[in-house]
Amino acid sequence: MANGKKTGGRRASKYEAPKQRRITKQQIENATYKDVKLLEKFVSDRGKIRSSLITGITKQEQAKVARLVKVARELALLPYVTTSSYKQSYNRR
Repeated sequence: MANGKKTGGRRASKYEAPKQRRITKQQIENATYKDVKLLEKFVSDRGKIRSSLITGITKQEQAKVARLVKVARELALLPYVTTSSYKQSYNRR
């Protein structure tokens, strides 16, 4: 800090391209747990919520989307995380 520069935080590399947003900010603000088509864009094929680094949304938007996905899961509109078929067949008791 002798030269006055801040340290810490995530610094984007000058070679990295910015992530493309899959959705607009207005769509996230107006989203509800009933909008399953929109929420499916943020859930993987296994049912896991995708990170904000993959989806390209901000931290606040990611928190809102995660909360909406969790509510939709409780109401059985979206699936919970599924296990692989290997684990199911491996535990044969």
